[in-house]
Amino acid sequence: MDNKKLSTTFETPEASRSEGRSPLLLWLIWLVWIPLSIPAFIRLFQAHPPFPQLIATLFGVALFFGIYLLASWRRAVNLVTTSTLPSHTEMLTWLTIAALTALALILTLLGGSEWQVLFYYTCGYVGGSLLIRRAILVAFVITVLATVAGWFAGLGFLDLAQTIVFIPAIVIITRIVMWSITTSWQLNDARKEIARLAVETERLRIARDLHDLLGHNLSLIALKSELAKRLVNVAPERAVIEISDVENVARTTLQEVREAVSAFRQPTLQSELSAAREILVAAGIAYHLDRNASMIDALPTPVESVLSWTVREGVTNIIRHSRAQHCAIHITRNFGEISIEVIDDGVGVSNMDISAEEGNGLRGLRERVKTLGGRCEAFPREEGGFLLAVSVPLAQQTHDSLKPGSITAALALQETVDSPVSIDSVIERNEQR
Repeated sequence: MDNKKLSTTFETPEASRSEGRSPLLLWLIWLVWIPLSIPAFIRLFQAHPPFPQLIATLFGVALFFGIYLLASWRRAVNLVTTSTLPSHTEMLTWLTIAALTALALILTLLGGSEWQVLFYYTCGYVGGSLLIRRAILVAFVITVLATVAGWFAGLGFLDLAQTIVFIPAIVIITRIVMWSITTSWQLNDARKEIARLAVETERLRIARDLHDLLGHNLSLIALKSELAKRLVNVAPERAVIEISDVENVARTTLQEVREAVSAFRQPTLQSELSAAREILVAAGIAYHLDRNASMIDALPTPVESVLSWTVREGVTNIIRHSRAQHCAIHITRNFGEISIEVIDDGVGVSNMDISAEEGNGLRGLRERVKTLGGRCEAFPREEGGFLLAVSVPLAQQTHDSLKPGSITAALALQETVDSPVSIDSVIERNEQR
């Protein structure tokens, strides 16, 4: 992955905030109140006002809705970008609220009480543009103005009471909706930021560990290699010692690097099965696999990790110690657990340093399996060879798709590979014998 791809993989929070968010959907918070104005238009045309009054009213209403829609769209775009309301209210916001309130007041006094509905739109904009305390104070002022305007326009007591209830309710409802949306966005931004920081921290850890591990050892390898090159003709015995030191340092470095990245890279069962096939084929060992793709599908991550380490450990021991001609890997799955067996026809315990393996690879594998509440068995078979078997419960797996018939059918699918024996692998195995 090049630097360009790396830079676009994890963008800054400011650049990725609006990803997947549409201001049109947020704009619906203000558009949803538009149908409330339909009865006012109907009563306006039914009243047959004088033509100048009609034109003036329509012009005022058009100006009001133009300001309202433009200001609410601007607010929706800003919220999509910032995910929160600013703590300091812009002067343009105050001017918009003042203009909407003034137009609503004028149209109610001159055009009739039906235009008192414009105060509702004004409060909807207030609830989506101001913080809760300021929104409540502004809503109180608008409620007073709307009540006074309604009184002069001839509204009855019930209509005035409705106005007093509706205006604060619209402010509160709009503010709650805005709060829930912006809070959800902020949580999403926080999760992305945590993931980004976790990746950066892990990269720094890997870089630091590899630098600490490789810096000194690679310098030592370079110096000893240069020294051995100079001593080849002068002091061959000393050169051999230096080359042996280089080999030991390289092996130690490799082991330290593996330990450093072990927590970063977790193997998958499918990749380990493919790798096992390749290495066994290269070593000239016939390979037999019983498995079905559905068996190793959707496994819990800890379970798949343990099974992967089982395949790696079993195949590694076969290559190093067993002198086997055949290897079989069996995977079975029932209602409560999944099991894997790695079997060979090699020398069993003869000539194998079992204590050393138990102290390293097998012991680590047993600890992994025990953590998941599973069973790990490793022993020589009576008919010859060695068996490594691991069973792990499927704690996070549902059982609906696991039926006896499906298990039998899955075991029917077998893959047998008789690997070619290469010259290098024959020489290596003969040296092991």
